[in-house]
Amino acid sequence: MVPITPICKLNARTAAGRAPSLAALVAVALAALAPGAAAARPAPVTASPLKAYARARLAGVDGDVAAASRSLAAVLAARPDDAAVAARAYRQALVAGDMALALRSAALLDKGGALPADGRLLLMAQAVRNRDWAAAQAAVDAAADDGSFDFLAPVLSAWIARGAGRDPFAILDAPTGSALTAALAAEHRALLLIAAGRVDEGEGIARTQALTGDGSGAFRLVAAARLQAAGRTQAALALLPGEDPVMVSARAAIAAGRPLDMGSSGPAGGIAQLLLRVGETVQADPRSPLALTLARLAHFLDPASPAAALTLARLLAVNGQRDAALAMLAPIVAAGAAAPLLAPAVDLKIAILAQSDRRDEALALAAERSRDPRAGIADHARLGDLLVELGREGEAVPAYRRAVTLAEAAAGSPAGERRWSLWLVLGSALERSGQWGEARAALEKAVQLAPLEPAALNYLGYAQLERRENVKAAMTLIERAASLRPDDPAITDSLGWAYFLIGDLAQAIPALERAVEGEPADPTINEHLGDAYWAAGRRFEARHAWRAAALFADSPAVAERATAKIDRGFSDALAAR
Repeated sequence: MVPITPICKLNARTAAGRAPSLAALVAVALAALAPGAAAARPAPVTASPLKAYARARLAGVDGDVAAASRSLAAVLAARPDDAAVAARAYRQALVAGDMALALRSAALLDKGGALPADGRLLLMAQAVRNRDWAAAQAAVDAAADDGSFDFLAPVLSAWIARGAGRDPFAILDAPTGSALTAALAAEHRALLLIAAGRVDEGEGIARTQALTGDGSGAFRLVAAARLQAAGRTQAALALLPGEDPVMVSARAAIAAGRPLDMGSSGPAGGIAQLLLRVGETVQADPRSPLALTLARLAHFLDPASPAAALTLARLLAVNGQRDAALAMLAPIVAAGAAAPLLAPAVDLKIAILAQSDRRDEALALAAERSRDPRAGIADHARLGDLLVELGREGEAVPAYRRAVTLAEAAAGSPAGERRWSLWLVLGSALERSGQWGEARAALEKAVQLAPLEPAALNYLGYAQLERRENVKAAMTLIERAASLRPDDPAITDSLGWAYFLIGDLAQAIPALERAVEGEPADPTINEHLGDAYWAAGRRFEARHAWRAAALFADSPAVAERATAKIDRGFSDALAAR
């Protein structure tokens, strides 16, 4: 049977027939850029730095990035002319957040003509922090000259001009011939206009970008924060439509007269926002060194930006730096309702805690969120998911019921689009906690709402087959699911098992064999195939399948049942569940 995946995620839809999105343009621009690709392999390290270098390599393998960074700093101090060591130290420092080492390594690489492309952005960021506008512009020019980040140069230069007291708009007005640059420039023109006191013009462009641009929620938040600071409360609210928890929180902050804190409104904040915007696309591969570098630089430029902190935390977690990610999230979570990004920050914290085997802490935080009067569908569904993962399906039922109630109240809106999936997880929790009558009603509701969803069709069909109820109707449901998703091993297993239960071995065995080919380590599918082989008189093959089921068993009951069949053969009492 298809496993029910916790936490129903609302996936964004992609509109067809539109001009290339900003994300697509960024992907093309960065296609040839690989931040570590040109870095040389470190030369063998000899004499006194050898132990430090070995410690760095071992610490990096173990995931202790701070220790690796410290050891590489020691090696670099002993071998300041070794470009290979400097290159490794540079990358390691960015991962660890050791910006002093990153800057020292970058300076050495720059001196030797071996600075990677994103190193120019680091030097630019440091110059902006120091308000050294000439040095910042020189770094931008160098980055543009090597072609790696030339599409960013006009917007970077505009913010630098703003910091230096020069006209940024003349730079943005100059033709570039780049659709990507034009798209980025439009957003930042709005922010620059508001910063320059030309609020009416900035508001108009921000409104246009929000309606016709690439749909960045981050831009909406930043523009709304700038408009609120300029006294344009209604204009700020107009940029924050919908029932997304972030937008709801931002509107509540503005309505309550609290500043919408989205970081610095100056050049450092503007450039940080630009890097985050570009990084949105790179995060399609969250392990990309460039994704982490851009987020790290954004946070370096604007430590007060919650968007930079949240993005960096997400990437750190993906790259195994969970403690660092939690530390990055701490200020956002501590700010509570005053933080517009509280909901995604809490979501991420709960996920990190759960992945770190700190499920009790994750559960406590999820329960706290679900008790909040402003808790939404995702808050209640997440609590249910965690309880299911802990094997507490009966306790998950009330949480899923609350999520279903909210989703039904939102029917017709985007928040209610995936009501079927909530009915499905509710039905699953009810079924697994022994409440079959209510479970069946919930599963039927899921199928009613989504008659072409294989997961819903298969679950309802399989659950009835397990109980030998409505076998013919259940067969129809599973056959429909299999026709919609013919390559899904779990659904193919359900189909084969359904044929077995009605005595059609000629169709059952080929279907179950296909399912095993797709998921050879699945204990349920192997046990089903073994039972079918035995019924067909294929004893040797049956025991082989049962051995696989026992080997990969995910519970003692499955292992014991499969082992008993290997020893004594099949009996009705030992039939697969």
